[in-house]
Amino acid sequence: MPADGDVPQNYLGGWDSAIDNATGHHTRHLVIRQGDVGDSVLFLTADGPTKDGGTYHCAYTAELASVATGDGPLRMGPSTATVAEPASACVPHGAASTLTLLPDGRLRRVNSEDLTYTKSG
Repeated sequence: MPADGDVPQNYLGGWDSAIDNATGHHTRHLVIRQGDVGDSVLFLTADGPTKDGGTYHCAYTAELASVATGDGPLRMGPSTATVAEPASACVPHGAASTLTLLPDGRLRRVNSEDLTYTKSG
């Protein structure tokens, strides 16, 4: 692990995913930054259409709860909304989540959603 934090290097950076459902295409952009257990290291933005024809923009942050050795899973604490536009479209707090690097280089985040993310460069 890097000397300046607990997050393994392969997790760091931006990751993209999307959900398609009856209301349309919903994007997710996840950024993982270096930090120690207890630091906010996960930053998520969620954008998409609402049922009434508008759009939403939600942003969340979560603290690193624990890290396994090597490239093992990262456990994040519950997330907190930092932006909620409109407030009715964004849950104020999300569940704790687990991040796992997959053999093909993608990232899987499991909480109330189970999404696979691709590195965004």
